[in-house]
Amino acid sequence: MNDTMNAGWHKTPLILANLLALLLMLSWLVEPTRGLWQVLDEQLFWAMNRSLDWSEGWRRLWAIANNRAFDLVAAVAMLLLFAHQALLRDRKRLQHYIAVGLMMFITLLLMLAISKELPIERPSATAQFPDALRLTQLVPDIPTKDFSSDSFPGDHGLVLLLCAGFAVAYLPRVHGLLALLFMVMFTLPRLMSGAHWVTDEIVGALSLGLITLSWLFATPLHRRLLGWFERQVSRLFTRLGFS
Repeated sequence: MNDTMNAGWHKTPLILANLLALLLMLSWLVEPTRGLWQVLDEQLFWAMNRSLDWSEGWRRLWAIANNRAFDLVAAVAMLLLFAHQALLRDRKRLQHYIAVGLMMFITLLLMLAISKELPIERPSATAQFPDALRLTQLVPDIPTKDFSSDSFPGDHGLVLLLCAGFAVAYLPRVHGLLALLFMVMFTLPRLMSGAHWVTDEIVGALSLGLITLSWLFATPLHRRLLGWFERQVSRLFTRLGFS
């Protein structure tokens, strides 16, 4: 998928993406599949949590990866993919990529706001299991996120998924593949720390991401929104004397 895709409706991917999102949510909410998800959550949590007892270096690695400042690394990694294409490979369309970035930023803000309003409250694994190892206690000199009173859906994973979706849609294939790799890499620390359950990401974040990306890119919506943003960027460049 790229920005030269047909601007019309793509009914099959739209239906499949929304059906998958619905099935994921239903399987997590109702039995008997809810119990299976819970078993997966707990087994993976304890496997990752017990690994924090391996060594001091291992603990410090994940403490650093869960520091708020490290979130900037994820943001910069995604931004560099767009900057590489816009500044080094396709500079003639700089305004286009700025418009894409603005549309992506607004989408992220909107979906984060929506995700916080979901009527599902779920404490993180570290909040549910008092005997779990906590990075804040194991590595007290590094401020770390290892707890959440409401971890569903995974907001960190949702942001990374949406960024990866935009990269797949608007950047060359290699950039899209790198974005998907970054998504997995930078989602993992929250799982290792116990701040999120696995299903916060593969059910919560993925469901919202599928719905959002499918309605953007399998319908004419993304073309219309991008056209509006491109016009605003063009006007700004004209006022600033850049064009």
